[in-house]
Amino acid sequence: MAQKVVDISDVKWGKTRTGGAADWQRRQKRRMRTHSRLVVSLKILFPSLAAVLIGLVIVWPQLNAQQEEQISLLASDIKDMAVPDDQAMVNPRFFSVDEKGEPFNLVAKKAFELPGETRRVRLNDIKADLLRRDNRWFALDSDVGVYSQKDDTMELSGQVYLYTETGEEIETTGAVVNMKTRDISGREKVFVRMPAGSAEADGFSVSQKGTVIRLTGKTRAVFYPENRTKGKK
Repeated sequence: MAQKVVDISDVKWGKTRTGGAADWQRRQKRRMRTHSRLVVSLKILFPSLAAVLIGLVIVWPQLNAQQEEQISLLASDIKDMAVPDDQAMVNPRFFSVDEKGEPFNLVAKKAFELPGETRRVRLNDIKADLLRRDNRWFALDSDVGVYSQKDDTMELSGQVYLYTETGEEIETTGAVVNMKTRDISGREKVFVRMPAGSAEADGFSVSQKGTVIRLTGKTRAVFYPENRTKGKK
C-alpha cells in the first residue's frame, strides 16, 4: 500500500513564506516588548495610585467633618426653616379642660411636625390663655413654640410675653411650659412690669396657674412709692 507523503516545504506561515520557528520568535519578541511597556506603565501607575489613596486618607476625615458640621447646622436651623403650606396646619386650635374644670385655650397661625423619632410639633405666633374658676386669668404670647409629646412640654422662643389678671407682665426670650401642671419656667433674661414697680432677673418661674411668680438668679427690682401708684392729688 502506498504511503501518503505531505510536503511541508511550501507551507505558508503567516502572510509570507518563512520558517515557523523564526515567525514564533518574532511574535515572542513583540509580546516581550508589550509586556515591558506594561510593566513600566504599572510602575508609574501604582505610585500615583498610592499617592491618590494617601490623599484620600488625609482629605476624607476633613470632608466627613464638614458633612457632620453641615448636618449640625441644618439641625440647629430647624426653627427657621420654611415649610410648604400644604404640609402645615393653618390656624390650629387646642382646647382642654383640667380636672378642676378650668379651661386652657391655645391658638397659632401655623403648625407642622418636625422630623425625628419623637413627635415634636412647631407652632408659629402662639396665643394662649387659662381661665381659673375664680375668674382670674393668665395669658401668654410667643413667636415660636415647640410641643414635645414625649415630655408633654412646650418650649417657647423668640419674643415671649406672659400676662396676669392682676397686672403683671413678663417679657423674656425663652421659657418652658409644663402642659400638665401649666407651670412655666425660664433661664433667659427676664423683665417684669407690675403695678408696684419693675424687676429684672436671670430667670423666673410661674406656678399655681399664674398666681405665684418667682424671680431667680441675679435680680434687680425697683418699687414705686405708694402715693405714686394712687396718683398725686
